[in-house]
Amino acid sequence: MYNDKYIGVFDSGVGGLTALEDLKKNFPNENFLYLGDTLRCPYGTKTKEELEKIVESDIKYLEDCDCKMIIIACNTATANSYHINSNVPIIRIIEPTCEVANESEGSLIVLATNYTVNSKAYSRFLKKDHYQVPCSEWVEIIEHGKTNSKESFDSAYNLLKDYQGKIDNAILACTHFGLMEKEIKAVLGENVNIINSSKCLSVKVKEALDKVGYNSLKEKAKLIIRCTNNKEAFNVSWLSLKYDSLEETKI
Repeated sequence: MYNDKYIGVFDSGVGGLTALEDLKKNFPNENFLYLGDTLRCPYGTKTKEELEKIVESDIKYLEDCDCKMIIIACNTATANSYHINSNVPIIRIIEPTCEVANESEGSLIVLATNYTVNSKAYSRFLKKDHYQVPCSEWVEIIEHGKTNSKESFDSAYNLLKDYQGKIDNAILACTHFGLMEKEIKAVLGENVNIINSSKCLSVKVKEALDKVGYNSLKEKAKLIIRCTNNKEAFNVSWLSLKYDSLEETKI
């Protein structure tokens, strides 16, 4: 079935773009609309009530843009989305990440925002014993383009030093955290198996596309990026994807 409507993807900021990179690689013909909610970033330090309203408005925004599917490329938002129903499929990032992690062998650590850790959303779906570490401070580091710096390496060391030599698998349970992989491995070890939630979505997306339809046109698919505050400060310098426009929007 042919369907050229946009796939909507949202996150609190630039982090979800790491998921979008993987999605564009796997579904190159699809049109994508990305929403980075920078006005209300970070999500991981807000209350449950605040987050539920924020996620509702993010989803409504993409529904109003007539997206054929909505991908929550944010673990914190996912943890506050289960009360929401929509007329379009909603793909949540936590379950497919846990499915991958449940197949891993050895010790497991979940690196997430403070809220995601406190919500115990990962414990709901993981079938393995695991540690969890709240790492919300990394979101600010990443949003301000301060990765690969003394600040980022010091932060990783301070949060993870107690787990040196003890971890076989690390879930990056925030889509921002793929941009901290170098720092994480510097503490946990180069051989730690990284399970990046940003790269666990494609199976569920394909299942949904089989139902709602693919964009089968051969011409170049479109990618629109929108943020909710100050597009000049929206750091996409690291992004490997070519996009058609970077826009500021109200929500």
